Amino acid sequence: MQIVNRELKPWYHGAAAFILGVIVLLLMFAFPKGQLFFVDAVNTVLYYPEKPAMELRNVIKLSGNWILERSSLRDRVAMLEKKNMAMYVALEKSKTVPKDVKGGFVYSQVTLRYPEEWWQQLRIDKGANDGIKEGSAVMSEGYLIGRIVKVGSNYSWVELITSSSFLIAAAVDETRDLGVVNGDDKGNLKLLYIPESRHLKRGMKLSTSLMSELIPPGIPIGTILSVGESREGFIQMNLQAGAHLTQLYSVEVFVAYKVDVK
Repeated sequence: MQIVNRELKPWYHGAAAFILGVIVLLLMFAFPKGQLFFVDAVNTVLYYPEKPAMELRNVIKLSGNWILERSSLRDRVAMLEKKNMAMYVALEKSKTVPKDVKGGFVYSQVTLRYPEEWWQQLRIDKGANDGIKEGSAVMSEGYLIGRIVKVGSNYSWVELITSSSFLIAAAVDETRDLGVVNGDDKGNLKLLYIPESRHLKRGMKLSTSLMSELIPPGIPIGTILSVGESREGFIQMNLQAGAHLTQLYSVEVFVAYKVDVK
């Protein structure tokens, strides 16, 4: 009996609404001057039964969005922690950095990035006062994204790896083949000077080789995406940067310093 009553309730509500509508129409014809009054009255009557449902729907929608955003943020933090740990391990394991050279990280925010130079450079909010030097490696999510090219007292300019003037020696992790990573000012990366006899594959990883004390070896750069052109006995590889270069909001600068070794 209760099931029947639940099934009939929508019909009751529909019938009540229909009857109410007919009554309002009759009153509007009978009293033309009171049409606005009757319309407002019906809106008021219908508003209050609907309001709790509307509020509940909004609460459920907002709660769902909050849960999804919280879950996404938690996954993002976990990914960043994992990649940063991998970067620290790579730096610690490196055998080619002089023993008297140590390093730390300065965390900074991106403060300026011109649309017309989107893939060439950006500015950060840390500088000489924070120990940053020209040539220092700049990273995001555990991957190399560029190097410091100009330093002020409380700001620095970063040249991105996608800049056509950016060149850095890199090694393929799986084979130890050496090449040079270069950008094209359009967001693309290439690995140059790989002999044609070498058979590198999609998905192989690249990291920095020995450059200087400011850019130590072993910093992840990205992965091989595809094989490109062949010229004068060398092939070039199309690369996928490891960091999300379109979404750079905060970065880490590797600051090297020397210590006394006894």
